[in-house]
Amino acid sequence: MNDPGFLGRPEERRAYVVTKLAVLAGAAVLTVPLSHWLGTRAWLGFAAFAAFILLSTAGVLAATRKRSPSAEGPPPANGTGAADPVDGDPVVLPVEDSLDLHPFAPAEIPSVVESYLEAAWAAGFREVRLIHGRGIGVQRERVRSVLSRNPLVREIHDAPPGRGGWGATIAHLVDRR
Repeated sequence: MNDPGFLGRPEERRAYVVTKLAVLAGAAVLTVPLSHWLGTRAWLGFAAFAAFILLSTAGVLAATRKRSPSAEGPPPANGTGAADPVDGDPVVLPVEDSLDLHPFAPAEIPSVVESYLEAAWAAGFREVRLIHGRGIGVQRERVRSVLSRNPLVREIHDAPPGRGGWGATIAHLVDRR
Protein backbone atom coordinates (compact mmCIF):
# COMPACT_ATOMS: atom_id res chain seq x y z
CA MET A 1 0.00 0.00 0.00
CA ASN A 2 1.45 3.37 -1.00
CA ASP A 3 -0.58 5.48 1.43
CA PRO A 4 1.98 7.29 3.60
CA GLY A 5 -0.66 7.73 6.29
CA PHE A 6 -0.19 10.10 9.18
CA LEU A 7 2.33 12.89 8.47
CA GLY A 8 3.24 11.61 5.05
CA ARG A 9 4.07 15.00 3.55
CA PRO A 10 6.83 17.40 4.68
CA GLU A 11 4.39 20.24 5.43
CA GLU A 12 2.40 17.91 7.71
CA ARG A 13 5.58 16.96 9.57
CA ARG A 14 6.51 20.64 9.97
CA ALA A 15 3.05 21.47 11.31
CA TYR A 16 3.32 18.55 13.74
CA VAL A 17 6.67 19.80 15.07
CA VAL A 18 5.43 23.39 15.35
CA THR A 19 2.40 22.19 17.32
CA LYS A 20 4.59 20.23 19.73
CA LEU A 21 6.88 23.25 20.21
CA ALA A 22 3.85 25.44 20.92
CA VAL A 23 2.71 22.97 23.58
CA LEU A 24 6.17 23.10 25.16
CA ALA A 25 6.16 26.91 25.12
CA GLY A 26 2.76 26.96 26.79
CA ALA A 27 3.94 24.51 29.44
CA ALA A 28 7.01 26.67 30.14
CA VAL A 29 4.82 29.75 30.60
CA LEU A 30 2.60 27.86 33.04
CA THR A 31 5.62 26.52 34.93
CA VAL A 32 6.78 30.02 35.92
CA PRO A 33 3.91 30.74 38.37
CA LEU A 34 3.95 27.14 39.58
CA SER A 35 7.61 27.47 40.48
CA HIS A 36 6.67 30.16 43.05
CA TRP A 37 4.66 27.55 44.97
CA LEU A 38 6.51 24.34 44.14
CA GLY A 39 10.06 25.62 43.69
CA THR A 40 12.42 23.49 41.62
CA ARG A 41 9.92 20.62 41.54
CA ALA A 42 7.88 22.57 38.99
CA TRP A 43 10.90 22.89 36.69
CA LEU A 44 11.80 19.23 37.16
CA GLY A 45 8.26 18.33 36.11
CA PHE A 46 8.55 20.59 33.09
CA ALA A 47 11.89 19.00 32.15
CA ALA A 48 10.35 15.50 32.32
CA PHE A 49 7.38 16.66 30.25
CA ALA A 50 9.66 18.32 27.68
CA ALA A 51 11.81 15.20 27.39
CA PHE A 52 8.72 13.06 26.81
CA ILE A 53 7.32 15.42 24.14
CA LEU A 54 10.63 15.71 22.31
CA LEU A 55 11.36 11.97 22.37
CA SER A 56 7.85 11.00 21.28
CA THR A 57 7.94 13.60 18.49
CA ALA A 58 11.28 12.26 17.27
CA GLY A 59 9.91 8.70 17.32
CA VAL A 60 6.78 9.63 15.37
CA LEU A 61 8.78 11.56 12.78
CA ALA A 62 11.26 8.71 12.37
CA ALA A 63 8.43 6.21 11.88
CA THR A 64 6.59 8.38 9.33
CA ARG A 65 9.77 9.07 7.34
CA LYS A 66 10.21 5.31 6.86
CA ARG A 67 6.68 5.10 5.43
CA SER A 68 6.73 8.26 3.33
CA PRO A 69 6.51 7.98 -0.47
CA SER A 70 9.96 9.50 -0.90
CA ALA A 71 11.42 6.60 1.08
CA GLU A 72 9.59 4.09 -1.13
CA GLY A 73 10.35 5.69 -4.46
CA PRO A 74 7.83 7.07 -6.94
CA PRO A 75 4.28 5.71 -6.98
CA PRO A 76 3.60 2.95 -9.49
CA ALA A 77 2.62 4.00 -12.99
CA ASN A 78 -0.04 1.30 -13.27
CA GLY A 79 -2.85 3.58 -12.06
CA THR A 80 -3.30 1.92 -8.68
CA GLY A 81 -1.12 4.27 -6.65
CA ALA A 82 -2.22 7.70 -5.57
CA ALA A 83 -0.61 10.56 -7.44
CA ASP A 84 0.58 13.66 -5.61
CA PRO A 85 -2.50 15.90 -5.31
CA VAL A 86 -0.24 18.92 -4.73
CA ASP A 87 0.86 18.71 -8.37
CA GLY A 88 -2.78 18.77 -9.49
CA ASP A 89 -2.74 15.20 -10.79
CA PRO A 90 -5.91 13.24 -10.07
CA VAL A 91 -5.72 10.67 -7.33
CA VAL A 92 -6.57 7.21 -8.68
CA LEU A 93 -7.69 4.74 -6.04
CA PRO A 94 -8.56 1.07 -6.48
CA VAL A 95 -12.29 0.46 -6.14
CA GLU A 96 -13.04 -1.51 -3.00
CA ASP A 97 -16.21 -2.16 -1.00
CA SER A 98 -15.42 0.67 1.42
CA LEU A 99 -14.04 4.18 1.22
CA ASP A 100 -12.48 6.09 4.12
CA LEU A 101 -13.33 9.76 3.66
CA HIS A 102 -10.97 11.05 6.35
CA PRO A 103 -8.14 11.96 3.93
CA PHE A 104 -10.39 14.23 1.87
CA ALA A 105 -11.16 17.89 2.51
CA PRO A 106 -14.79 18.53 3.52
CA ALA A 107 -15.44 20.46 0.30
CA GLU A 108 -14.31 17.45 -1.74
CA ILE A 109 -16.62 14.94 -0.03
CA PRO A 110 -19.68 15.27 -2.33
CA SER A 111 -17.70 14.83 -5.55
CA VAL A 112 -15.58 12.03 -4.06
CA VAL A 113 -18.71 10.16 -2.94
CA GLU A 114 -20.40 10.64 -6.35
CA SER A 115 -17.34 9.38 -8.23
CA TYR A 116 -16.88 6.47 -5.84
CA LEU A 117 -20.52 5.38 -6.19
CA GLU A 118 -20.27 5.35 -9.98
CA ALA A 119 -17.03 3.35 -9.90
CA ALA A 120 -18.32 0.90 -7.27
CA TRP A 121 -21.56 0.33 -9.19
CA ALA A 122 -19.61 -0.17 -12.44
CA ALA A 123 -17.34 -2.66 -10.65
CA GLY A 124 -20.41 -4.68 -9.63
CA PHE A 125 -20.60 -3.87 -5.92
CA ARG A 126 -24.10 -4.10 -4.48
CA GLU A 127 -23.16 -2.75 -1.05
CA VAL A 128 -20.52 -0.16 -0.10
CA ARG A 129 -19.39 1.35 3.19
CA LEU A 130 -18.47 5.02 3.45
CA ILE A 131 -16.42 5.83 6.55
CA HIS A 132 -17.10 9.42 7.55
CA GLY A 133 -16.20 9.27 11.25
CA ARG A 134 -18.30 9.83 14.34
CA GLY A 135 -17.58 13.46 15.24
CA ILE A 136 -20.63 15.68 15.62
CA GLY A 137 -22.39 14.36 12.51
CA VAL A 138 -21.61 17.04 9.92
CA GLN A 139 -19.78 14.72 7.50
CA ARG A 140 -22.33 11.97 8.14
CA GLU A 141 -25.16 14.27 7.05
CA ARG A 142 -23.18 15.54 4.05
CA VAL A 143 -22.51 11.95 2.92
CA ARG A 144 -26.11 10.89 3.47
CA SER A 145 -27.38 13.90 1.56
CA VAL A 146 -25.31 12.88 -1.46
CA LEU A 147 -26.40 9.25 -1.11
CA SER A 148 -30.10 10.10 -0.83
CA ARG A 149 -29.99 12.07 -4.11
CA ASN A 150 -27.99 9.51 -6.06
CA PRO A 151 -30.05 7.25 -8.37
CA LEU A 152 -27.56 4.39 -7.93
CA VAL A 153 -28.40 4.12 -4.20
CA ARG A 154 -31.35 1.98 -3.20
CA GLU A 155 -31.05 2.17 0.62
CA ILE A 156 -28.77 3.64 3.31
CA HIS A 157 -28.28 2.90 7.00
CA ASP A 158 -25.67 2.99 9.76
CA ALA A 159 -22.97 0.34 9.60
CA PRO A 160 -23.19 -2.42 12.20
CA PRO A 161 -21.02 -1.87 15.30
CA GLY A 162 -18.26 -4.16 14.02
CA ARG A 163 -17.99 -2.17 10.77
CA GLY A 164 -17.95 1.37 12.14
CA GLY A 165 -21.37 1.86 13.72
CA TRP A 166 -22.62 5.43 13.32
CA GLY A 167 -19.15 6.43 12.07
CA ALA A 168 -19.86 4.74 8.74
CA THR A 169 -22.81 4.51 6.39
CA ILE A 170 -23.77 1.44 4.36
CA ALA A 171 -25.26 2.13 0.95
CA HIS A 172 -27.05 -0.61 -0.98
CA LEU A 173 -26.73 0.01 -4.70
CA VAL A 174 -29.31 -0.73 -7.37
CA ASP A 175 -28.84 -3.83 -9.50
CA ARG A 176 -26.88 -3.47 -12.71
CA ARG A 177 -29.07 -3.83 -15.79
